[in-house]
Amino acid sequence: MSSESDQAKAAGEAFAELAATVELLRDPGGCPWDSEQTHVSLRPNLLEETYETLEAIDSGDPKALEEELGDIVTQIVFHADMARREDNFDAASICNTVREKLIRRHPHVFGDEDAADDSAQVVDRWEALKRVDSGGKRSIVASLPSAMPALAYSSSVQRRVMRAGLPWPEKHAMPLAFGSIEGESLEAGEERAGEYLMAVARQVHAAGIDAETALRKATVGLRDHVVRAEEAAGDDVLAEMDDADRSRIWDGTE
Repeated sequence: MSSESDQAKAAGEAFAELAATVELLRDPGGCPWDSEQTHVSLRPNLLEETYETLEAIDSGDPKALEEELGDIVTQIVFHADMARREDNFDAASICNTVREKLIRRHPHVFGDEDAADDSAQVVDRWEALKRVDSGGKRSIVASLPSAMPALAYSSSVQRRVMRAGLPWPEKHAMPLAFGSIEGESLEAGEERAGEYLMAVARQVHAAGIDAETALRKATVGLRDHVVRAEEAAGDDVLAEMDDADRSRIWDGTE
């Protein structure tokens, strides 16, 4: 790898100063509130800061995003300091672990593999390397936290299902009421897609059904179908099968 850049050095020094500040806050004689926090007690704060960061991204305001990302980093440093005092891990081990993973998962940049031609190829390699890290067999959906909001959870599950080449959602999808958005700007497409989703939610509500609950149940059903198909595939990886074998296993686990 190339030598550390000036920018990386500055970032490291700033991160060290932040870690030292949090350590002082949580030391005896520091801030009583900070010293009393636990991984569990800070869970709502991490969730809130995450949503505030997403809102800052949507706002397009770089200063707001900078501030919210800082709050996210502070949450990470707090958790690292708690774990350090319990002899579990620390900020350095967090950075080293994720850095090693990034290097391992990008052999086309840091290793001997040929350069990737496009992002889809990168994603395929990433998934294959994740399977290696997990001992060669890894569910494409089981690792996703089901506590995510239903729409986010559904989108994540379906992205992974489609990436694996499974016949979903095309096999079950209804035609989109707002039609094709091909050729439209992203903003225009998002506006029409949002109106479509609102209309669906309104119709579901009018039928006396909670949309969040209904979508979560449907997504869990899809997730469980994938897990059953993976179990039926045995040592074979669904994403690496030919279409006929993959469809046969998928249809056989309805």
